[in-house]
Amino acid sequence: MAINYNFGSRLTPSRSSQAKGSSSGNIPNILYGRVTDIVVDAFHPLYNTYGKSQALYGVEYVEVTTAADLSDDAEKKFAYCGSTFFKRLPLKSEIVLIINAPSSGNRDFGGTSLNKYWIDIVPIWNHTHHNAYPDVTQEGEGDADLGKYFEEQSAVNNLQMFPGDVIVEGRHGSSLRFGGTKFDSNEITDSSNNMKPFTILRNGQVESQDGIDTVLENIDEDPSSIYLTSDHTINLTQANDKRDALEEEPDKANSFKGNQVLINSGRLFFNAKEEGIFLSAAEQIGFNSKEIGLDADKYIALDSKKIYLGVEGFRENEPVLKGQSSIDWLDDFISQFETIVKGMATAPPAPPAFVAKMVATSNALLPNIPVLKQQLKLLLSKKVYTE
Repeated sequence: MAINYNFGSRLTPSRSSQAKGSSSGNIPNILYGRVTDIVVDAFHPLYNTYGKSQALYGVEYVEVTTAADLSDDAEKKFAYCGSTFFKRLPLKSEIVLIINAPSSGNRDFGGTSLNKYWIDIVPIWNHTHHNAYPDVTQEGEGDADLGKYFEEQSAVNNLQMFPGDVIVEGRHGSSLRFGGTKFDSNEITDSSNNMKPFTILRNGQVESQDGIDTVLENIDEDPSSIYLTSDHTINLTQANDKRDALEEEPDKANSFKGNQVLINSGRLFFNAKEEGIFLSAAEQIGFNSKEIGLDADKYIALDSKKIYLGVEGFRENEPVLKGQSSIDWLDDFISQFETIVKGMATAPPAPPAFVAKMVATSNALLPNIPVLKQQLKLLLSKKVYTE
């Protein structure tokens, strides 16, 4: 069945427009092709046909030109991937922009060997999810054939842009925004920080009724996100507000304004597979959660000029006792107390000799009592306190 879009041929230079004596290979003719297949990996049937690794991310296509034949028997051509560093894959039924450019067959600048390269996806629907444009054999009925695995989602939205934004959007509701300009719907930037940069990495979007309207990032509702700010306040709702372990409560997440990095997700897992994880701050580090567990195979060490245990911290009227010093003091006290008790336990019925013995023993132990009292002060920690 033929189809006429009247845009493919108009952008293809005619031979008469070429300079006399020039080779057709010198003009990067522009054409459009509807994608029928994509070489995604080395197992694709076209992988070996078109140069193995060179064929990766190339597309098989049918030309979209005046009265193009789009039947199953239509001639299919191949265009290599025209991007080196930043890559994206078109979908089946999307239309791509294709140019002629030098191929690996050019061993010097005088060569005329050309390949076709697809360089962009035509944004027919101006939508990040897909821009498939089925041919007329589908007569506008049913869903577009987007390939074997890609399933159309009705509620993936474009991200609302602000003036001057640079945005990278995926097909599934993920995005990277480089912004900083004040705009009516920009809740991060106002007159006080206009033109100050911020960066938002978002994975997943807020739920929506359909994919028509644009959406904004929402740090509370988006599944996972990272915000980098320079002079901004981000309206993040903290998962836990308990801060009793800090003498001065820090600014809450939704009230601090300045340069900061916020990470929000259902779960955060930091893993250093070869070295350590080190947290260093000029002022404070706070942990708050329903449960906090510290596990180590070798040791756990805490050191500070002052260590406070309990919710009534920052008071020093309850220092903890030193362990070994307390044991030594108690051992000394018990030994002397034991001497008195043993003497009393072996006493005959109050003879004068026993009384004299007890007096002598008491007189011998009395000088130790002030020493023991003095040592009590040494049992107290000078840096660890409890409630």
